[in-house]
Amino acid sequence: MKILLVVPNIEGRVGSPPFNVALLSSFIKNCTEHQAKISDLTFYKNTWKQYLKNEIENEKPDLVGISVMSFDFFQALEIASYIKDNYCIKIIFGGVHAILEPDEVMTQNDVDIVCTGEGEYVLKEILDNNLNCQEIQGLWYRDNGKIIKNKKRNVTETLDTFPFPEWHDFELEKYFLVNNNHLTLMASRGCPYSCTYCSNHVLNKALNGKYVRFRSVDNILDEVGNVIENYSSRGFKYIYFIDDIFILNKKWVLEFCRKYKERGYNEKVKWTSSVRANLVDEEIIHSMKEAGCYQVGMGIESSDDFIRNKIYKRNMSKSQIMNAVRIIKDAGLQLSTQFIIGAPFETVETMEATLEMAQKIDANTIMFSILMPLPGTEIKKICEREKLVEMNKFKDSQVMYSAPVMKSKYATSRQIKSFYNKARNYQIKKYVWEGIKHKKLVFFWDLLVFFFYLKPKYQLEMQNAFKLTVKKYVMEIITEPSTSCRKYSFLSSIFRAVKRAC
Repeated sequence: MKILLVVPNIEGRVGSPPFNVALLSSFIKNCTEHQAKISDLTFYKNTWKQYLKNEIENEKPDLVGISVMSFDFFQALEIASYIKDNYCIKIIFGGVHAILEPDEVMTQNDVDIVCTGEGEYVLKEILDNNLNCQEIQGLWYRDNGKIIKNKKRNVTETLDTFPFPEWHDFELEKYFLVNNNHLTLMASRGCPYSCTYCSNHVLNKALNGKYVRFRSVDNILDEVGNVIENYSSRGFKYIYFIDDIFILNKKWVLEFCRKYKERGYNEKVKWTSSVRANLVDEEIIHSMKEAGCYQVGMGIESSDDFIRNKIYKRNMSKSQIMNAVRIIKDAGLQLSTQFIIGAPFETVETMEATLEMAQKIDANTIMFSILMPLPGTEIKKICEREKLVEMNKFKDSQVMYSAPVMKSKYATSRQIKSFYNKARNYQIKKYVWEGIKHKKLVFFWDLLVFFFYLKPKYQLEMQNAFKLTVKKYVMEIITEPSTSCRKYSFLSSIFRAVKRAC
């Protein structure tokens, strides 16, 4: 049998090709007797229906699988509706939103099956049984109009048993143009912390078995060698480890860094990952730097201790945050920081203090986002209790799954929007000065190339301007430090990338 795995990105937000879909496809191809094909709609914003039509008619799948986050649930439903209107094919939804809201997903008539846990072995058994879902653990399905809820399935605890993800079905050259030649790898699954805005604490309760699991160091390093061998010719240069907290297990991290160097990968492929302030220490950060890490991302969320620790339950002090910043900067690593505004008890003063903290830290990359109450999370329950969301929107249209909360108990929607624009203007000014520092007037030429050529050609968003200018300059320096003194534009390298992408 054959499954078509659809990436439901019809808004065309370009980041990195999804790791989970690449792994599912590889698992079906390498660990079963069935076939899998990925249909990625990311670069077909205006023509996705025709593209998907061609894919279905060429591949003739027996089953269509769509992995959904809360952010793209609406898009996935629109895709499912189109498929059902034109073809007689069963559709299965999986992913975080399906796990957390299976009742809601099963109310959608266009969805035949819901995977309520990790999907690899579930898909195998569905295909092995010719789409007969009876007794397959980890599934809900519709039988003659009745919803059947099978037992939960335990998670796979030994991650080394999975094959390496395959990226051949993705238009990597187009992704690499925007994400600066990064591929995603994942060394672990799960997170032990209970941050109220994050789905992890809900997934931990929803899934059966050990939630936090690490691959062996040798297994993940073998995958690094695999991507170097198979994807360097297509433009791959850097690794982005998408683990929730890459440094969660200190012993594992130090072994990884030592062996990464022993294999000589530190000279071949630089990488980036996430850290947590209370886990950062000099030994870890210096080991990562020596092993080829060029940047770490760190969630700070709020300057206010009450919001950060009582509302968001981050459980980290301001001194831990600033100490982590010092260690990271002293080691010469790039730093990316994330902040969330719009907490239930946010005030204009706490938002302003958070911006002041961001300015003081002065990270290389700064991201401000407005709180989004994800399904099942503790923060969503607080927002509902404080009447900060319109309940009918949760019940009838799921609009709050794709739009952030726009008011708090002490800050109006207008005040939050105003502050968000202020923070955004700070970011833009910072990046403009960075661009001028790196390339002087050439930076403005590169912006013109983005706005009048790359943006319309690939239907990119405004925020991609940073990735295709300042971020690319930094990556040039990381790869070849002498480029920081060069006087020419990176325009020629862009055109080479465009040629590959076309």
